[in-house]
Amino acid sequence: MKKNTPALPIRLGLIGCGGIVKIAHVPSFLALPDVVQVVAVADPIPENRAEVGDALAVPVSQRYATHSELLDKAEVDAVSIATPHHLHAAHVIAAAEAGVAIISEKPMAASLEQALAIRAAVIRAGVPYTIVHNIVYSVPMQEALARLRSGALGQPFFGRGVSLFNKGPRETQTAASWRNTRATGGGSVADTCYHEIYSVEALMGAPIRYVEARVKTMYYDIDVDDMALLLLEHDNGALSTVSTAWCVPTPAAEGGRWCEVHTPGGSLRVHHRAQGPFLSFTNAGGWQEVALPGLADPRATASARLVGHAGYFEAVCRALASDATLGATPLPTTVDTACHMMAVVEGARLASERRQAVAVDELWK
Repeated sequence: MKKNTPALPIRLGLIGCGGIVKIAHVPSFLALPDVVQVVAVADPIPENRAEVGDALAVPVSQRYATHSELLDKAEVDAVSIATPHHLHAAHVIAAAEAGVAIISEKPMAASLEQALAIRAAVIRAGVPYTIVHNIVYSVPMQEALARLRSGALGQPFFGRGVSLFNKGPRETQTAASWRNTRATGGGSVADTCYHEIYSVEALMGAPIRYVEARVKTMYYDIDVDDMALLLLEHDNGALSTVSTAWCVPTPAAEGGRWCEVHTPGGSLRVHHRAQGPFLSFTNAGGWQEVALPGLADPRATASARLVGHAGYFEAVCRALASDATLGATPLPTTVDTACHMMAVVEGARLASERRQAVAVDELWK
């Protein structure tokens, strides 16, 4: 049942209190006291509930062991779901049936089949749904997008995304981690370079239409990919590539994560690495770092430091308070955005198996 449009601050319940919540979500919520108030948490691990609950001053009575308890007992306007990928379907569908708005960590689910079940439940319940594409809201990405949307640089014709990691010796990566098995939605394409895929798509300004790829397990003894190379064609005919690996050294000079876009008027590269996000620009005169005055603002600084999480959560909460279901202020991403991204991931794996391009939207529309 659809609830009335909530007022700010949005009353938020957290389903899942693990690593990403502690590292990125909690500091973002603390930076946005006028926009969001976490009023309940749920996690099966008592230590996680205690750490996150204490950090956000959540009453002990509002700390639950299961998502079902939170949905049954807590007074919330929305829930943020940050559980392992294979649990997203059950948790999102339960939240939809409870009639609350849903913020889901990426990816949408462990498979495209689960994603379509989520979409059906969200549409049936008529609740807002959005998926966390946080990097789009980092300060350097917002500056890059503003420059591109102004039209001054012209239409992008080529983009690249790179996501390189060294997850350690072979013996350290096993099926004991849910990120390392296909059944639980792990793998380098779904779990890590997902960010570069949506970032490149945003910079290119056109949806991905076709994907060709080689997606392989090259180094670790796991049943899911630890390396992938994607060739993407966008709706407007422009091309981009995304490459990822879990088993190579991170280049010291460039960092392990960046996206770039090339236009007739110049090129932009957005870096996201341990030293902090930044933006570079060149128009054939050599790459130069761009000054970003927005980093001086405390809220913007939090957004940049956390690679866009604060900006994303603020945009979501303001949209919910304006009644996103009626389109007053659109959500940053939608259930169809999430399905499209799952289809890119699924399409990359199919393209690798078939050794041919896959039409992304034909997989789910």
